Amino acid sequence: MPQSELILYVIKLVLGGLAAFTAILLWSKTGEASWMSIIAAIVINYGGTVYDLLVEMGILSVDKLKIGSLPLTSLIFTVLPSLFFILGFSIMISRINSGK
Repeated sequence: MPQSELILYVIKLVLGGLAAFTAILLWSKTGEASWMSIIAAIVINYGGTVYDLLVEMGILSVDKLKIGSLPLTSLIFTVLPSLFFILGFSIMISRINSGK
């Protein structure tokens, strides 16, 4: 792995770790579904970064389970955060529109 790529992973891990840590702190303070969805997206996104690094370093291998030619785990870590963000923002929008 080139040094520039390693530096990029370190930056992603540090900032993503801080985002996930603060999200988990917020998780314990809120019970709103919209915020829970956004927090889940942040935590899953960080898990995806860790997974990508472990695969890149050769510690983990890419899944044998595939959908088409895409590895299932990589697909999940790519799609789930966006779905949780969409869900969280949709819940917030629906609450605003209903006047709550």
